[in-house]
Parts: sequence; C-alpha cells; structure tokens
Amino acid sequence: MALAQAGDREAYRSLLDDLGPAVMAYLRRRLAVRHEIDDVYQEVLLAIHLSRHTYEPGRPVEPWVFAIAGHVLARQVRSSARRATREVLVDAMPAEPVRAAAPTRAEVKEALGRLPWQQREALELLRVAGLSVGVAATRARTTEGALRVRAHRAHKTLRGLLFG
Repeated sequence: MALAQAGDREAYRSLLDDLGPAVMAYLRRRLAVRHEIDDVYQEVLLAIHLSRHTYEPGRPVEPWVFAIAGHVLARQVRSSARRATREVLVDAMPAEPVRAAAPTRAEVKEALGRLPWQQREALELLRVAGLSVGVAATRARTTEGALRVRAHRAHKTLRGLLFG
C-alpha cells in the first residue's frame, strides 16, 4: 500500500487484485441481498481509493481495508433498511400509475391561512411574487438566512397539513 500511496499504479493494481477476493468473500458472508454484493464491492473499492491517504505505512493493510469495508457495508445496510420501509414490492405493475390526490384550491388556501404570518409572508414573497431571497429578505425586514428558514418551515408545515 505504501507503494500505491507513492503513485505506483502496478503496486496499486496488484494490491487490489490480492485483496479483492477476500473483500468479496467478506461481503458475501454479510449481505443478505445477493444482487447488492457487486455494488457494495465497487463502493468499497472507491472508499479504499478515496481513503488511501489515511493508511499508515508499516501497519498491516488488511485490518485497514476491512475496517473500510465494514463501514461501507454498514452504510449500505442502513440505506437498505430505510428503503425497505418506503418500498412495497408487488408481483405485477398496476395498469394505471398511482398518483397522490392533489389538494384542492380551497384546501391550499385554508392551509396557507393556518401558517404563522412570517412563514406565510416568506412564501408570498418568494413563491407568489417571485422575488429573489435578498430582495424578499429586505422587504420582510430580516436576514436572508432567516427568510430561508421561514420558507422551509412553511413548506414543511404545508406538507403536513395537506398530505398528512
């Protein structure tokens, strides 16, 4: 690895060729979803490449590589778990695409009326009047950052009011 850090391409290729099968076996033993193994393997190789400057010459390379592989694997497992909570697997695609019901004009007006006045003002200046953040902040007598926060909170509140 020290030669690879110094820019020796052949040493780097040889290192990855030597470690590749062991990393692949490590991933196969730990990943439940088989079709993700190749993707995670590529992510591990990329992480090794991006982290190569952290390797300390003179120390064993395998623990360093497998620590990186463990971190990439943990990130993938967390990502898969989050995705599984949002995805619904079906045997056949529906004939018609499923669309969320759009709120009516009256529902939007009522939801806007329930916003705190500063959040409503931020939306009106940015979205309705189409002003830049700088101009809108000046009109609202606040900073650009505070106006962005108000607009963000307004969007979040509206999503909750309109889509539950």
